[in-house]
Parts: sequence; structure tokens; C-alpha cells
Amino acid sequence: MLSGSFRLVLLALLGLGLAAPALAQADSDDDAVTETTPANVTATGPYVVFDAATGEVIAAERAGEPWYPASLSKLMTAYVVFRHLRDGTLKLDQQIPVSALANGQPPSKIGLGVGKTITVDLALQTLLVYSANDMAYVLAEAASGSTVRFVAEMNGAAERLGLASTHFQNPNGLFDPRQLTSARDIGVLAAVLLAEFPEYQGYFAQPSVKVGARTLMNRNSLIRVNPEANGMKTGFVCNSGYNLVAAATHEGRRLIAVVLGATSGGNRVALAQKLLAQGFQTPAGSQATRVAQIADQPLGGLVPADMTSTVCRQKPVATLTSALDLGGWGVSFGIYDTALLADMALRGRMVGPVVMRSAGDGGVVQLPGKAGYAAMMWGQEAITSLNLCTKLRAEKAPCDVMPPTAFRQMALAAVAEQPPAPPPVVEGADSAKAKPAPPQRPKAKRTARPGRAKATPRPGQKKR
Repeated sequence: MLSGSFRLVLLALLGLGLAAPALAQADSDDDAVTETTPANVTATGPYVVFDAATGEVIAAERAGEPWYPASLSKLMTAYVVFRHLRDGTLKLDQQIPVSALANGQPPSKIGLGVGKTITVDLALQTLLVYSANDMAYVLAEAASGSTVRFVAEMNGAAERLGLASTHFQNPNGLFDPRQLTSARDIGVLAAVLLAEFPEYQGYFAQPSVKVGARTLMNRNSLIRVNPEANGMKTGFVCNSGYNLVAAATHEGRRLIAVVLGATSGGNRVALAQKLLAQGFQTPAGSQATRVAQIADQPLGGLVPADMTSTVCRQKPVATLTSALDLGGWGVSFGIYDTALLADMALRGRMVGPVVMRSAGDGGVVQLPGKAGYAAMMWGQEAITSLNLCTKLRAEKAPCDVMPPTAFRQMALAAVAEQPPAPPPVVEGADSAKAKPAPPQRPKAKRTARPGRAKATPRPGQKKR
């Protein structure tokens, strides 16, 4: 049950006194936010800054546009975990285990071994301070028994809060074309977190977290340059650019700024800093629009922009999946002349309502014999693939069912012509520029020079 104070905040965010599911609705064109860019601020993606207590919007641009949230997803992960703590199904001092799935998540991560345990409290600290991708899975599995059930809870919470442009596929925000949000939705979620769970606000502003002998600094550098900052969360994958949710309090007034798609970590902090400064200079009560009255783009209505070519120039916009990695049943959304066209088709198809909630992975696969590039999903059950293509064909959209035998044939044909894999790009670390991993050079074998005896090590001397 919601507390009385939280219910009042939620009604204030609405500005209309409606129930929570109506958060996504804008009553009329008169309620729409006027999109103006504050002076001396250069924004490349959507943003919004508003009063956390009243929802009063001070400035916004494209705030209802869908975007890839990256690690901002961990705000919803925290929200669901906080609810489990409140109802007693989790406890802060409870030891929870690390599974192989959690351990296998890419950086940023804590790296605890499979079978090791960590307290819920420390897992939350590493999640929200250091943005640990493995701890998102550890917490999800502890709270709900499986990641699948936890993600269903995340999406259920998003629906209850009226986050109409938001959908989750995983608890840590690593890229999936179906993992979407908007500046408006993330802003509403941030305000709800602060209002409903004031006892956990310290996690968002904690300057560092100690794990064993390591001291890990908060990814959000705004808390180190702005003494009024209350923290919140950073996010980065190549597709999203640099995202930030920042809260700050001045003379008892708290504002929340959401910045999506900045071109660097420094730029997102500078933009948030300027938005907050302008917001505090704007008299309270001078704006009529509430953040919940910003109209969201419905899911599937718009494909998010892709920031890869801007923030990760060394990474191809379309990352190819090897035919050797395909399995189960799947579908093909068509064959295209270039990987970029196939990637655009894939991202567009996967945000549609028919595909978004379907199980399986998606990617672009180069067909054997350089026969083109396919936009595909795989790892499905037969009934899922058959139903998916039936629905898409009814919409006159291209779709072919791919049985396991088709994937095996593709894999066999691809073995002989498999190109060397490019170096991986480190994503999800919420930190500075994404860099490819250094190439692994084979060690040259040392041979003795002609006429030179091989040295014998003295007692106690290590062999080189």
C-alpha cells in the first residue's frame, strides 16, 4: 500500500488527481510541454528538468521520445528490490548467491565467483554506486527466483506507474533493441523512488563502495563537483550514448534532471549541471505543466536514435552475430544488401508490439557465400516462432520461420569462411570512452643463439 505522503506526491506529479496508470496521458494540446533549449546548453538527445515534489516541468526537449536506457534500467531494478525489502521477502543482511548467469555478465562488474555470496545491502551499493552488471542479476534472482520473473516484475511496475514508453528485457540495461524508456518515464520513476523509499536515498549519493580491498568510486561524478547534488544514476552503452539522472537540492527545493544521449561522460554532467542551475533560478510555481503530462510515444511508434557512430566510432553500428551462435527455433525478418540496413530493420521490427514481448535473442547474421545480411531472432520455442510469423504476415510484414536444421546448415556453411572476430568493445561501464580490448599477441618462442650454451639457473633462481 502507498503511504499518504507518497500518494500526495504522485497526485502532484499528475497535476490532475488521477490514478497512477493515467500518468502517461496528456489531456490536451494545451498541456504539452513547450520544447525549449536553455541558454548555453547543447543537447544531442532528449532531456527534462522538473521539481521532484510537484512535478513542475522547468525545461524539456523530446522528453517523450523512446531511448535506450542503458544502466538507468538499474533504477527500476532498485525499485523492485526496494519493494521486496519492504514486504519482507528480502532483507538487507541476507546473504545471496552468485549464479553462473550473473557471473557471466560483462563489465562493469564486481566479479564474485560462482557460488560466492554477498549481502543484499552490499549488492545494492555496488549496483547503484559502481553500476555492477553482475549484481543486477544477483539481486534479480534473489528477489524473484529467476531473471525472467524479475523482468516481468519490472515491466509490471512500469505499467502501474504509467511509463508508456518503457519496456525492460534485462535488469542491468545492457543493450537489447527492446529495452526502451523516455526521459519523461525515467524522471517519473526517479521521483517515485525518492518519494516512496526515502530510507534508501543514501545509496544514490554514496561517494564510493568498498569491496574487499578495493574502493570503487561512484560513476556519477556530479556528486563530486556539485555540493548540492543528491546523486541518482548514470548509464552508457554505445547505442544510447551517455545518460544521466541527477537530483539536487537548493534551499529545500529538490529538482531532477534527466539527460539522454550525451556525447561523453563530461558532457552529460555539464548539461545536467546547467539544467539544474537554470531550474533553481526559475521561480517555483511559474510553470503549469507537470512531468507526467508529457505525452509519451507509444511503444513501437518510433525507433530510438542510435548513438554508436558518434560515441563508439571504432565499433561497427551493426555488430554481426556468427551463424555458429544460432540455435533453437527462430525467425528471419528479411535479407538486406548491407549490415546497416539489416540492423535498422531489426531494431525497427523488435520494438513493435508483436515482437517486443517475444522470447529469444536478435541480431544481424551474414549469410554464407556473401548472399546478404539477415535480420534474425533465435533461441525460441517452435510455437513462439510460428505464432510470431503468423502475426507479422497478417500485418503484411516479412517473416520466415527458421527451424533448427536451417541454423545448423548455416553454421556448417559458415565454418570455412568465418572471418576473424573484431576486438570487443567494453560497454555498460558508465565511464569514459568505450575502448576495444587490446589484441592478444601470441608469445614468440625463444630459440637459443648458435654457439651459445643454454644457461642453467643457480639454486633458488627462477627460470625465466
